[in-house]
Amino acid sequence: MSTTLRIISLSTIPPRFAKLAPTLNSLVKQNGAVDEIRLYVPKRYRRFPDYDGSVPSVPTGITIVRPEEDMGPASKVLFAARELRGKKAQILFCDDDKVFSPNWASQLFAAQDERPAECVALIGKDVPTHIAKPSAIVPKAVRRRKMDLLLRARRLRHKFASMVLRLDQPKPMPTLVAKGGYVDVLQGLGGAVVRPEFFDDIAYDIPEVIWAVDDVWLSGMLALKGIPIWLPAGLEEPRTTAAHDVASLYLATIEGAVRSEANRQCIEYMQQHFNIWR
Repeated sequence: MSTTLRIISLSTIPPRFAKLAPTLNSLVKQNGAVDEIRLYVPKRYRRFPDYDGSVPSVPTGITIVRPEEDMGPASKVLFAARELRGKKAQILFCDDDKVFSPNWASQLFAAQDERPAECVALIGKDVPTHIAKPSAIVPKAVRRRKMDLLLRARRLRHKFASMVLRLDQPKPMPTLVAKGGYVDVLQGLGGAVVRPEFFDDIAYDIPEVIWAVDDVWLSGMLALKGIPIWLPAGLEEPRTTAAHDVASLYLATIEGAVRSEANRQCIEYMQQHFNIWR
């Protein structure tokens, strides 16, 4: 029986280079088996034409990969998927502005092991019903609505440990999914696991404007191949770092479109070209 490679993949942008340490350090400290952690730093960026070609400082255990072109935020997974085609591999892709708990990777890899023909994500959502038709696959994931009593108690203990005992401990974070199930759109901020064969060549032909909204584009490409997106229950939300508000796409206007408009255009593109979500 051949061994499945376990790869963590992410990309970044020049304005965030100086703020990557918390994310990268949390990745190299994962307690499960990880074969490689790849950080994709394109040689050229669409959004940053004056980029000087430098690379960020990274801890031991991070491999910097230098693709020629920039595919936008989808660079976090599509390069790795293409390079690993034909190999038995899991690719856990994530954002560059989060701190992940030590068991984050092992939990997501294990969940996808149980569903090898499905994408497994920490968090996701359905397409908005006023412009699209959600998929009929069930059961649907159920998000946790409120902070539970256990989390409140954990945060009180954390506050006491931090303020009174002066202990440096991470703030307890909520679990986002109360009941495991399916969604239409993965949200890469929490991490998602795919296999290289999940993406065909068409996934790399990203139209203008749409290249800025990777979650919807990647989810549409999975839907096109009949690959559902599963959210396990009970996994902890990652903490956000100082990189979050640096050149963030959710605040940006790309080729005249704000993020909500780009998401809408991407959904319409999927509907018109692939008959998805309609």
